[in-house]
Amino acid sequence: MSWFTPKCPVETEDKTWIEESMLRLIEEFGSDTLRNVTVILPTDEFFPDAFSADQDDVQALVERVCGYMGVEPERVELKFFTDENAELQHHLPVYESSHGGVAGHYRKHRGNYVISIESSQVREPTSLVATCAHELGHIRLLGEGRVNAGYEDHEPLTDLLTVFLGMGVFTGNAVFSFRQYTDAFSQGWRTERRGYMSEEMFGYALALFAWVRGESQPVWSNYLEGNASAYFKSGHKFLEKTGDTSLKRL
Repeated sequence: MSWFTPKCPVETEDKTWIEESMLRLIEEFGSDTLRNVTVILPTDEFFPDAFSADQDDVQALVERVCGYMGVEPERVELKFFTDENAELQHHLPVYESSHGGVAGHYRKHRGNYVISIESSQVREPTSLVATCAHELGHIRLLGEGRVNAGYEDHEPLTDLLTVFLGMGVFTGNAVFSFRQYTDAFSQGWRTERRGYMSEEMFGYALALFAWVRGESQPVWSNYLEGNASAYFKSGHKFLEKTGDTSLKRL
């Protein structure tokens, strides 16, 4: 009966865009890349270095993510910038915020690439990895001439590329965060929304990634959190049950 059919977690328009864009990435990077890419996890296996949030540690982390994303680290220059809204929470006695500011920037300069990271992220390694993955994704798409800078959807396509290249656990988990804090001078809460795809879109994109690769119970999905996990599960169930996608299994 139809009411027992699993429901796709995204609307038809988003489903179509994700699938068409995934096909575009397969054409650009090859089906072997999608088939063989390792899903990077927030574990010591993938990030064995100690992290104390100083500049050397951030540089080492960025270089490691470069390796996972297929970017030459020697061509990447790392810079930092400050989001004034992010700093308010450390100065006001009670601070409440819902924030969706820019977490990173990318630009090409004299044949190399400059990625700029919002400085407060060095306190949150998981979000830092997600932002690095997105900015390095610009290098793979814009820097390598695979996408024109004028392409309207190049930002969400860059989000999708992080899934395609195995960084989706980080970027999916980082879409929404809620944090409470109390210190000697202030207390409050803050929500943040990062990325250009919604949580639902990330969940379905990750489900499609797994389905195309023939992963019925991917171990890496255990590292998804909150809504990213829920939307992944519903999307994966939908695809396993219906096979309703324009993509084929590899």
